[in-house]
Order: sequence, then C-alpha cells, then structure tokens
Amino acid sequence: MSRIVKTVLCLAAALLLIFPCAALAQEIETIETIVTVVAAPEQTKAERPPCFPDPADNFIPLPDAENLAQGKPVLSGAHTDVYVDKNVNDGKTDTYWESKGFPAEITFDLQGSFSVSTVAVCLNPSSIWEPRVQEIAVAVSLDGESFTEVSPAEKYQFDAATGNRVRIDFEPTEAAYVKVIFTMNSSSRTGGAQAAEICVY
Repeated sequence: MSRIVKTVLCLAAALLLIFPCAALAQEIETIETIVTVVAAPEQTKAERPPCFPDPADNFIPLPDAENLAQGKPVLSGAHTDVYVDKNVNDGKTDTYWESKGFPAEITFDLQGSFSVSTVAVCLNPSSIWEPRVQEIAVAVSLDGESFTEVSPAEKYQFDAATGNRVRIDFEPTEAAYVKVIFTMNSSSRTGGAQAAEICVY
C-alpha cells in the first residue's frame, strides 16, 4: 500500500473519531437551575423548634430574683490546684471551686444586709459530670463573726438531668454573710467539695 493511501486512511479514521464526539457534545442537554428564596422567620434571638425539647425544661428552677452572691467577696479554706474560690460566683458554670478535704467552708460577704431564703449550689450542667451526692449545710451572719445555722447538713443529689444543681430553701432570714459548709462528696474523682456556682437569693 502506498504511503499516500496510508495517509488518507489515517486521516479518515481521525475524522471518524473527532466528529462523532463533537456530535455527542452538541446533544448534551442543558438543565435549567431553579433557586427558591424563602424568607427567614421574624425573630430577634435564636429559637428552638418545638420538635426539639429543651433539656433546661427539666432543670431545678431557681428563684426569679437577683443573685446576691454574684461578684461579691468570697472566702474559703485551702483549694485544689487552680480551682479557686472566686470561680464560685463569677457567673459561669465552666469554672469551679474545689476544696482540699473536708469540712469545707465558703463564705460570701453580701456587702449589705438582705432577707435571704434560698441558696443554690450548681455544678457544670454537662453530662460529663457524673451524678454525685454532696452533704451541705447553710449558716448566716450579720457581722461575719457569729453564724446561725438556717439549713442543717443534708445530702443532696446532683444530676445532669436536672441541671446538676440543688436548691436549699429555708425561712427568710436577715443576713450580711452567708456560709455554705460541705462535709461530703460521693464523687470518686475528688477528695473535696465542688461547686461551679453558689447563688444566694
């Protein structure tokens, strides 16, 4: 076969490969893209859809009043590592106070005399904080020297399902200082008392 014939056959084969592909390319269907814009609901804050229950609905409720202990001077005995007493009234539950041993006392100077009737002790509400029992008593004073017990030592159950908090209610009493006394913690991870926030109402 002559060189010219071979060349012609090669060109013909190349054209057969090229043109069918071009024809297929022309047959590709163009699909129209439709975008639907939906107006956002009118709201001023993040809201939880009704189909997703809020775990906080099961938390032990706290009084709808000012927390008299928040940001006030606080004094305790020895603490463990970096878990100092000022963590207990900084308004955050991701910091906490941990005493070194028992009994453990922590005292709040309310910087004034108030009628008080509730002390709430809170741990971090996360479920990583396993259930535990702490024995707690509450005493009050007008001068910071002489204290009167208003709630005797009692064992309280902390559980993430109820917010990892306990509420200690007692008869309304005038107080300028509030002392919370811990005498036991069932958690195997510590040898002292623990509290992320202590609130006074």
